[in-house]
Amino acid sequence: MEGCGHEGLRALPETLSRRLNAYVRVRRGRFTEEYNLGLYREGDMILELKVFCGRGYYRGWIEVFNVNEKLFKDVEEELYRIAYDALKPGEPIYVDYSWDPETVKLIDMGAPPEVTRIGFKLLTSGFTWFKVWYYPEGFMEGSVKIQAEKALNEEAKIRHLESICGNLKSFTSTFTETPRAGEVRAALERALKLRDELLGCP
Repeated sequence: MEGCGHEGLRALPETLSRRLNAYVRVRRGRFTEEYNLGLYREGDMILELKVFCGRGYYRGWIEVFNVNEKLFKDVEEELYRIAYDALKPGEPIYVDYSWDPETVKLIDMGAPPEVTRIGFKLLTSGFTWFKVWYYPEGFMEGSVKIQAEKALNEEAKIRHLESICGNLKSFTSTFTETPRAGEVRAALERALKLRDELLGCP
């Protein structure tokens, strides 16, 4: 972490330890500005993080992977809030969603990431721009991920939320007419809550 000049990301290990009541193991990354974190509770791993502190015009980011589903769900929302606070405007978090069957199924069905279980939590933590990274073949790209970005400024945030409202309108109009499997029903409930209560979409 010696090469981490990013105030929020340099403080991340201490912040995670304090706010999540977890043991945090820090390891060197592939280069000076990168480091790796393992979060543990009572000897069991909760998850791993890869953190890039930025370099020149390259912005910082956080990646969440190797998730222990049972333990992670207890700290998930707080971890997203901590990540949002630590990142600078315009910087993203990447969350491996392969461990979450509901999110996998919804993404495969074509649902927008904002209405998935993980995406909804990221959005309500403050992130407003989303992208799904899915590579059906290859070996170097890593696992499937939801990218969620902290808005660069207020104007960008407004554009992001307008786009999300469009996604919600399309999703609710399309999937209301389909059989409501458990995952779809949960996603529709999230979409309506976002559209009508949290975002107040026109």
